[in-house]
Amino acid sequence: MKISKEIIFALAAPLKLVKQPYAAIAKELGIDEATLLTKIRQCKAAGVIRRVGVVLGHFKAGYTSNALVSWNVAEADLEAQGKLLATFPQVTHCYVRQTYPQWPYSLYTMVHARHAKELAATIKAMAQQSGIKDYTIRTTLKEFKKIKSDLKGILA
Repeated sequence: MKISKEIIFALAAPLKLVKQPYAAIAKELGIDEATLLTKIRQCKAAGVIRRVGVVLGHFKAGYTSNALVSWNVAEADLEAQGKLLATFPQVTHCYVRQTYPQWPYSLYTMVHARHAKELAATIKAMAQQSGIKDYTIRTTLKEFKKIKSDLKGILA
C-alpha cells in the first residue's frame, strides 16, 4: 500500500481546534474527509499508524510530580511486567532498554502525578502489583523541552 507522506505529516501536526478537524486536514490536502478517514484506517490496519492521540503538556495540566522509574526485570519477565506496568493510567511511556553490569535496569516507565505523595503512592502500587523489588526513581526537576517530532526531517 502506498502511504501518502502528506497525510502522515498532517496528522503529526497539531490538530486545529475546530468542530471537524479531519475535514480541515482533508481540505488542506485537497481530498474529501471520507477519503482521508479511509486512508487513516488503511494506515492503521497496515501498522504504519498505531493510534492518533493527544500529547499532553503535563506541567501545564497540573501534573508537576513526574519520575522516570527504572526497574530491574529478568529478560524472561520483561513482556509480562511491561504490559502490567503499562496498564497504570499514570504511566505515559513504558519501554525496554539494554542493561549493563553497573546498571541492571531494563524496564523503564514515565510516571506522572499532581503531587509528590500521589507519585510515591503510584510507584509503590506498581512495585507491589508487579512484585519488582529492585527499582530506582529519577524525579523530574525541570522540563526543558517538550515538542512533537519533526517527521518531515525524519521521513524526507
